[in-house]
Amino acid sequence: MTTTEPVTLRDRKRAQTRERIIAAGVRLFATKGYDETTVADIAAAVDIGTRTFFGYFESKDALLFGAGDDRIEIAVQTIADASDDDDPARVLLRGLDAAAAASAADFVSEPAILRLKLVESVPAVRARAAAEQLTAIRAIGEALHSRFPRLGETQAAGLAGAFVGASSAAVQSVLLDTKPRSAAERARSIRAAVAAGLGVTDSGRSGRPR
Repeated sequence: MTTTEPVTLRDRKRAQTRERIIAAGVRLFATKGYDETTVADIAAAVDIGTRTFFGYFESKDALLFGAGDDRIEIAVQTIADASDDDDPARVLLRGLDAAAAASAADFVSEPAILRLKLVESVPAVRARAAAEQLTAIRAIGEALHSRFPRLGETQAAGLAGAFVGASSAAVQSVLLDTKPRSAAERARSIRAAVAAGLGVTDSGRSGRPR
């Protein structure tokens, strides 16, 4: 088991600035337009310099995927904390639950809705989305293989791909669903879809080798 280091005041301030940058970027993309919004515009809206902006994000499209990094870290940490006899697929579901619990907003947030629209219309954002998925699959696959060597590298990568792909498809489906549902209902719908993608049944058993 790993221990969690205490969060310092500096860490909290940095996290707050990061959230302010994301909020400002989303607001400007929605009102001014993605192509028309510059990094300088976003930095000015948060009262920081462009150099400071680049200390948080490498480009303006990267801020649309800011929450993804946190969720990858949570998934990787959940895998690291797993027991030897745990079912890897069930561990991934625990990581999904932990990511949802740790987020101040549910998966279907304003940035997520805007991101989906921009992925469909802006090539740079579409390319970033593909790169982010590959990064997630690689990080989660490596964590799975490290914690559960019995999987083998290829099977770990495949399980990670199934998890990331199912999560992405489920979130997209929920985003496109116009029926009014609570955050809890959306979370349950996403979890059920990911469980199905991983071959995990309600009984807690999965069809994958343990």
